[in-house]
Amino acid sequence: MNNSYVRDEPADEVLDLYGVLPERVDIAHQPARPTENDPVTSMINGIGRNFATIMGMFALSLAAFIACVTLFSLGVSLLVLVVGLFILVGCLIVAGWASRMTMALLDYAGKTLPRTHYPAAGPGFRGKLRRLVYPQAWRDLLHVLVNFILSIITFSLALTWVFGGLGGVTYWFWSQWLPQPNEGLPALLGYPGRFADITFNSVAGAVLLVTTPLMLRGLVRLHGAVAYALLVDETPALRQQVSELTQSRTAAGEAEVHTLRRLERDLHDGPQQRLVRLGMDLSAAQRRLDDDPAQARALLDEAMRQSQDALAEIRTLSRGIAPPILAEQGLPAAITALAARGTIPTSVEVDEVQLSDAAQNAAYFVVAEALANMEKHSQAHSASIEVRRLGALAVINITDDGVGGASLAKGHGLSGLVDRLAGWMEP
Repeated sequence: MNNSYVRDEPADEVLDLYGVLPERVDIAHQPARPTENDPVTSMINGIGRNFATIMGMFALSLAAFIACVTLFSLGVSLLVLVVGLFILVGCLIVAGWASRMTMALLDYAGKTLPRTHYPAAGPGFRGKLRRLVYPQAWRDLLHVLVNFILSIITFSLALTWVFGGLGGVTYWFWSQWLPQPNEGLPALLGYPGRFADITFNSVAGAVLLVTTPLMLRGLVRLHGAVAYALLVDETPALRQQVSELTQSRTAAGEAEVHTLRRLERDLHDGPQQRLVRLGMDLSAAQRRLDDDPAQARALLDEAMRQSQDALAEIRTLSRGIAPPILAEQGLPAAITALAARGTIPTSVEVDEVQLSDAAQNAAYFVVAEALANMEKHSQAHSASIEVRRLGALAVINITDDGVGGASLAKGHGLSGLVDRLAGWMEP
């Protein structure tokens, strides 16, 4: 269910200067695009990717094995001359390159693994040899040996299943050119004759072809399991993830502190001053109530105006926190109310997205801040807000026909939005 709203009658007379709002695009009647291939095409694509991955893995492992064995043997033999240490570093660099290429091949097959971050070479003699004391570099070298042995097995099985299956189902055609007499396994089992030979090979080929997708997928998963065991260094990966999460949470916390300080400053400069003025007017009116009723009445009228202005400012400030309409009627109604209060005609389309209360507050804050920045700087005549559901995510798209110039640099409005959402950008 979509909530659609277009503001046609702005409350402020200044809005009469603006043009007519462009019509809302109705996406409900647009032709749906296919999100995925049919099962047969997907299966064929999967077979092609897995087979290419296994063939590429064999070629890669063969080249890496030859290079690493050569460099390792040469480096060990020249250790006494010190130059062997640098040759061993080169061997580990080649092993690291092979590990990255292995992960790239697995990525092509749909098996994504976390990347390893290697220490950069530093200045001086010890800095150049830093990779020698990095445990993951030696695990990469071990993977070159293990992957070479594994690739020989998977390469042979993949060729057997693919070409054996194709050869079996077409045996009836090409077997007539084989040298005669052609005695295969059926003849050895006591079933001589061409019919038995063709039947056996055709059935065997069909079985191999039918099981080829499962076999290739299993071989790729086997490569992925070995690569995960030897190439994925979870400690640096987890450390990096913790660091990124800490930075994002810190940014979100700093944005909250900045918002609270700004709210405190706005309360001090706005409603608080009006309430102080209100108290002074009421005190003056009380003193003049007996001797000068007309002046007292004027002071009471001014106090009433000050109270109304203070109440309006408090309501305006509360929109940046969490309005009651957000908790009572949900995000679509709250965003529609935000657009209705603005001075720029704004169309709103909000999908029903299941979000937590904190996530709804963050989404509301983004829209409120974006509209506030747009009011101040964009010089726009019309705008639109779209909130679309993308899986379990909510994608917010806010556009206007203003002068542009928005920037993510520090001190700009968008940087505050990025900091506020930093805690929600992590999976």
